Amino acid sequence: MNNKYDNQSDKQIQWTAFLNGEKDHSFVGDPSDNLDNELTSAWEAAGLNFSYTAADPDNGWLQIQNKIQVSEKIVRFKKFKNRAFQYAAIFLMVIGIGYATWLVVKSPPKVGEIPVQMALAETTANPSNVTRIVLPDGSVVKLNANTKIEYPQHFYRGIRIVKLSGEAFFEVAKDSVHPFKIETANATVEVLGTSFNVSAYPNTNKVEVNVETGKVRLTPILKSTSEAKVLLLPAGQRGWIKVVEGESGQDKTLAPNYGSWMTNVITFQRTPLSEVCQVLQNTYHIKLRIENPELGRVPYTANFSDLNPDYIINVIARTHHLKVKKSGDEIILTRSVN
Repeated sequence: MNNKYDNQSDKQIQWTAFLNGEKDHSFVGDPSDNLDNELTSAWEAAGLNFSYTAADPDNGWLQIQNKIQVSEKIVRFKKFKNRAFQYAAIFLMVIGIGYATWLVVKSPPKVGEIPVQMALAETTANPSNVTRIVLPDGSVVKLNANTKIEYPQHFYRGIRIVKLSGEAFFEVAKDSVHPFKIETANATVEVLGTSFNVSAYPNTNKVEVNVETGKVRLTPILKSTSEAKVLLLPAGQRGWIKVVEGESGQDKTLAPNYGSWMTNVITFQRTPLSEVCQVLQNTYHIKLRIENPELGRVPYTANFSDLNPDYIINVIARTHHLKVKKSGDEIILTRSVN
């Protein structure tokens, strides 16, 4: 059944709820627009349609007066905010942004003057797992044993430079505008976006790079004049710099076991025993050497995958009738005496 309250306006319903102390409906209108009529109708309806709480007239009028004062302030601000004022504000904002940009471009700070907080990752002599880190640009680096890498927590203005001592495999995030540089004690490796292995242990007198994808520039840093030259290495090739000799060279094939420290997969194809020992040392982080220099030139062929280093050394010894000796933490291969 309909009554006179069924056709009330939205404003009347809102005023009614307000006078009953219920939740404010957040309506804003012109307080002088038929205010008396609206309040009268709302007051008549109060307690009939919305009777969840008792009305408090004094408190209701106080709140209405406060809203009227706020509404008057809003109206005065809207009158002042004409189109000319809007255009002037936009113009001043554009001028301010342009001036700030000009200051930055006019005198950019030097990179050396920017305080950069450095991060350091360093592996131990015998890590149980390969250490993996992610650089600020998303590049991924895997670290071999006895390896240290320094890098900033943020690459300022896209300048991507890290320092490496040891061996690591890099998967560099591609950025043709900002080259990625690796600084070692004796060479600099520069790329745009690629994957490659860098071996630069301080005690090996050699820096070697094996490139899986992309291109790498290998530049020697030598204190004396030498024949070493800059090498541009495409995918599938390796390059090296011999520090003492001051020489550099490259090969159109990758080193067979450059990634064995990550995969524990080793392949020897008529490989001299001296090189076999170097691969096993780098893969398993052990001390292994050939006692007789002439024995180091003996070729060896075999494949190993996820095997214990002691087992591999015993297989090599039986194959060539060698004897295995231990002196402290060092393993020595020597000729067997019959």
